[in-house]
Amino acid sequence: MTQPYLDTGLVVKLIVAEPLSDRVRGFLQRRAVAVAYTRLIEIETVNTLYAKRFRKEITPFQLKQCLALIEGLLAEGRFFRPPLSLDDVAMEALRGLPAITGATGCRTLDLMHVASAKRLGWREFVSGDQWQLRAAAKAGLKVVDISKDPGAG
Repeated sequence: MTQPYLDTGLVVKLIVAEPLSDRVRGFLQRRAVAVAYTRLIEIETVNTLYAKRFRKEITPFQLKQCLALIEGLLAEGRFFRPPLSLDDVAMEALRGLPAITGATGCRTLDLMHVASAKRLGWREFVSGDQWQLRAAAKAGLKVVDISKDPGAG
């Protein structure tokens, strides 16, 4: 089975109940794959959780539970850290920037996620973010739009 690259928005949906959380869990169960938890995804995920706390969307106790859940998922092997340096991701992003951003107008973090998937040598990019999916497609990745096709992939 091919290892798909899930964007941070989907990883967050595994930690906090949000729209599409069930679809993401179902997708992973059907694929029987663990989730790549790169440093880029970690930074965005943890920052998102703290931002949710700041906006009072979650309580301090819920924040603590979310952070513990992440550690548990890593310990269980349901999340894993692939060998990937942020410097390598940045270099890949810079190489792809003219073609990808020039054609799609994608944001920097979107470009870095696409670069991460490419750097890892993975061919499938899963997201519900249309901007990110366009950037991934432009980079030659097979895209799976989880927001439109619950049985995708």
